[in-house]
Amino acid sequence: MPPRNRLGVSSHYFFSFAATGFTVTFLPLYLRSRGLSFTELGALVAIYAFAGAGLQVPLGAISDRLGRRKPLAISAAFALGACYLLFKRAAGFWHFFFLYLVAGILFYTVATLITALIADWTSATRSTGRVYGTTRIWGSIGFIVSLTIMSLVPAITEGRMLLPIVCALFCVAGLSIGAVAEGERHPHERKGLLKNLPKLLGNRNLTVFLLTLFLYRLCESTANGFLSLYLKELHASSSLIALAWAFAAVVEIPFMLWVGGASDRMGRRPPMVIAFLALPIRLFLYAHLRTPTDIFYAQLLQGFTFSFMLVPSVAFMADVSSGELRATGQGLLSMTSGVAMAIGPFLGGWMADKLSMGTMYLSIAGAALLAGLIFILLVHESQPDLTPDHLTSRVGRWHPILRPAVRLLSKPVFGLFRD
Repeated sequence: MPPRNRLGVSSHYFFSFAATGFTVTFLPLYLRSRGLSFTELGALVAIYAFAGAGLQVPLGAISDRLGRRKPLAISAAFALGACYLLFKRAAGFWHFFFLYLVAGILFYTVATLITALIADWTSATRSTGRVYGTTRIWGSIGFIVSLTIMSLVPAITEGRMLLPIVCALFCVAGLSIGAVAEGERHPHERKGLLKNLPKLLGNRNLTVFLLTLFLYRLCESTANGFLSLYLKELHASSSLIALAWAFAAVVEIPFMLWVGGASDRMGRRPPMVIAFLALPIRLFLYAHLRTPTDIFYAQLLQGFTFSFMLVPSVAFMADVSSGELRATGQGLLSMTSGVAMAIGPFLGGWMADKLSMGTMYLSIAGAALLAGLIFILLVHESQPDLTPDHLTSRVGRWHPILRPAVRLLSKPVFGLFRD
């Protein structure tokens, strides 16, 4: 991957997720201070994800048809920044509802097109996992930087300063996309934007994977969407809330650095199996928080529940999407995640209002466990030609003394996680 492209994508992720650090952690608190209920907050998160997800397949198909990613991605990033400036002028729930709808479409569009760009550059060399992992890690770093700043200067978490900062960061993220070069181009499609979509959905392994990913994202997004409010309910300070999110982001970095290349060598399924097993444990720990500082035990699992799902799932879709379907495939992935992220927080908000936060977390822990069982039993590897030798040859290069032990264990491990 050329240094120019790596720098542009890494910079985009850094500034985009620095902005996300502000919106995820303190925008719900800002909206709560404007008088919105838990159910209304859940509805805003729902429309953000649902509107964004619903348009990703046709937008991805348009991008595939044109063979271009950059113009739409840059425009969407600038428009997203401008959208957040309007939050200060919103007068009630329905104003916020419209703004969340527009912001969701724009954010998901940028994310889909950036992953499609990476797939364009890397599919031929089978390095999608490594490249995505080593560039996406800068998003985690940006997230940490923004949370660190918020913990040191809590005053900027107020709406008066928060929203202009978010706008500026998204605009810089858009400028960063301008530094990258377009990837491999494909012939113009003339038979309809979505004519090839049945090719993807006709793959049984892919459809079952998308079902389990839907359940996974539903549970994960519900947990994240109410975490700051849950901690506030436990009397956590603003600094501790920011520190809890930053701690999780720090934990995910070494996992993300490793899992991209590892999934290229040993397959996409092994790290995702671990993610599906770890998520119910993490949600169970959330349900049993007694003091705000207990959150750090659950945040230790961020590397498994976030990195081990995010990177391999993007690479999984790149494996099963041919050249003319790369953005369509990534759009389908974004749509699945987005619909789940729309439904989950809405149901979570209803449960939080009617029952309690702890009961809500315990309920989604059970749903996450069900998703893991379905994945382990029914989803197969997207790179079936990989063998244990791919793992042992790499380990032997760096650690020759470990090679015999890894060779002995690799076959049963592959049998457990790959099939």
